[in-house]
Amino acid sequence: MTVEKQMRLESLDEPSSSPEKCRSRFGILAEFLRPGSIGAEVGVFKGAFVDYLLSTNPSKLYLVDPWYRLSPDWPWAKGDPSTVRALLGILDAFHEEISAGTVEPWVEFSQDFLASLEDDHLDWIYIDSTHGYNQTKIELELSLSKVKPTGFILGDDYTADPNHPHHGVHRVVKEYESAGRLSLVVDGTGRQFVARRTSTAS
Repeated sequence: MTVEKQMRLESLDEPSSSPEKCRSRFGILAEFLRPGSIGAEVGVFKGAFVDYLLSTNPSKLYLVDPWYRLSPDWPWAKGDPSTVRALLGILDAFHEEISAGTVEPWVEFSQDFLASLEDDHLDWIYIDSTHGYNQTKIELELSLSKVKPTGFILGDDYTADPNHPHHGVHRVVKEYESAGRLSLVVDGTGRQFVARRTSTAS
């Protein structure tokens, strides 16, 4: 699946979510995001990837980020660091989908959002939050019960380089794979991972 139209929140000042990087990520992940699915993006930042996810025609897309509950600003932002303005931009850009109930923003920490869901509720989750080992482990553990057995757990910033600051994502995913709780479908292409829970996951 390709996306040719201009995305509503294309980010020209954030290298990590530039149009080129978003298109590249989406090209790897699109086949796992089926029409009519229920999905969640955990770690939304300024919303540059939301239109790509919506192009797959989900029945429900949760956008989960603590935004201003985490801090008034993101110290790592290259452009406007305001978490409040980022959220307001998303609410404005996707107000029609929010009003229709297709998009549901959650100003919430990922573990609290996931804990609130019924088991086997999601068809997929895309994890793009702290990229740290401990937080990713919490998110993976919860996702194993919240994503359907037929669903997918996807994530960004997955790098095998032990010196990379985001190596914790790779480390915890590989631990879960070694324990037989995850089966990898995409293993590092474009720094993405896609996994399925196994029959021994819970």
